[in-house]
Amino acid sequence: MTSSSLENGKDVKAELLPPIPTPHWGSQSGASFTVRATTTISAQPQPVLDALLNTFTWPQWNNFVPRASLSNLPEGSDEPSRLHPGTVFTEHVDMAGRGRSTFVKMKLLMTTLDEMNTPDKKGFKVVWLGKGYPDWALRSERVHEIYEEGKGGGTVYNVYETFSGPLAWFVKIFVGSTLVERFAQWNKELRAFVDGKNQGRMRGSS
Repeated sequence: MTSSSLENGKDVKAELLPPIPTPHWGSQSGASFTVRATTTISAQPQPVLDALLNTFTWPQWNNFVPRASLSNLPEGSDEPSRLHPGTVFTEHVDMAGRGRSTFVKMKLLMTTLDEMNTPDKKGFKVVWLGKGYPDWALRSERVHEIYEEGKGGGTVYNVYETFSGPLAWFVKIFVGSTLVERFAQWNKELRAFVDGKNQGRMRGSS
């Protein structure tokens, strides 16, 4: 099932796909699926990465996950709201996408922050591993790719999350279409936030 009709504004596409392999879990089979959303942002990759990792800014733009609680921060960190590899954090999720405080919480572990430097992808890869359920019941892994658009001068932001395990079937049936909508919203709102800051910097330097 592909929801190609979910194109919110320019270049925002969200879809439900067969499982895409992920860095930690690899290829998944059985009751597994992937939610993916892609957009193009006018800024360079670094500001996009900063907005993604700095959870202090999430209430300003993120109506899907308006808040995150962080723990296990690196010793001596002077950025208590920024995600780092090894950070355990809890997303406070609003499945309606209205930016409200809800009881829905998802525990994750940030496992990866890598630079991508291939001919077609120059930028960053961030990986979050779901820790809210036992691995035998539900496995989830979210991959964020942030890389230069190429000749367009902007940044491609591609995020996908693969679910597997016995409970993945229930997730797909009951909230699969909602996740497609929320991933599209996440991309659209992140793009608007970063593009707005980028335009402000350009006006300030002119």
